[in-house]
Formats: sequence, C-alpha cells, structure tokens
Amino acid sequence: MQTFFKPYLAALLVLSVLDALWLGVLARDFYREALGALMAEQVRWVPAALFYFGYPAALVGLALFPAGQPMSHQIARAALVGLVGYGVYDLTNLATLQHWPVRLAVVDTAWGCLASTLAGAAAAWVARRG
Repeated sequence: MQTFFKPYLAALLVLSVLDALWLGVLARDFYREALGALMAEQVRWVPAALFYFGYPAALVGLALFPAGQPMSHQIARAALVGLVGYGVYDLTNLATLQHWPVRLAVVDTAWGCLASTLAGAAAAWVARRG
C-alpha cells in the first residue's frame, strides 16, 4: 500500500497545484472565451473531487506499475495516460457538442498531457525515493 500511497499523494498534489494555476489564473480567460455559455457559473465540487482524487490514482496505477521499470518509461506512460484521458474527453466533446471549439480541444489535450507528465514524474520520483 505504501508503494502506491506516497506516489499517489505526489501526483495528487502536483496535478492539483498545476490545474489550480492553469484553470484559475493562466488560462481562465481562454476557457471562459472558448466555452461561453457552456461554462458553469460555479464549480460543481462533487464531480471535481471525483476527478481530482480519481485521476491521480489511475495515473499512478497505469504509469508506475508494475514497479521496477525505468523512470523514463514511467514518465512516458504518464504522458500517454494524459494524452488518452484528456484526448478522449475533448474529442468526445468535439464530436457531440455543437459549440466545442477545435482550438479548445487541442489546448486542453496538450495541457492534460503536460500536467499528467509532470504529475507522473513527481509520482515516479517519490516512488524511487521510497
């Protein structure tokens, strides 16, 4: 359990801080402009909590295990998890919603890939340190 818990906490912390900066400061206006009326007035905390506690668990489970892989492989798999996870979300929205901008899908998928890579790298580093 310890081999999962500490890397999970590292991924959770890194992803939460990065997304808070990204969504709350750096790209806030970009998302507001791109989503317009689709954007909720207030954050819906239950779905947000389900994502922010669940996604790092999936990221760590898929990127770091089985243990003993080279760290570069773990980080590459974290990037792949981000690309697939965010890509599925954005491509599904692009396919099913009338006003989902292509530019938003590209930026959001790239962001998810980067944030997942960094969170996965932190988790892999913590796992190596024990």
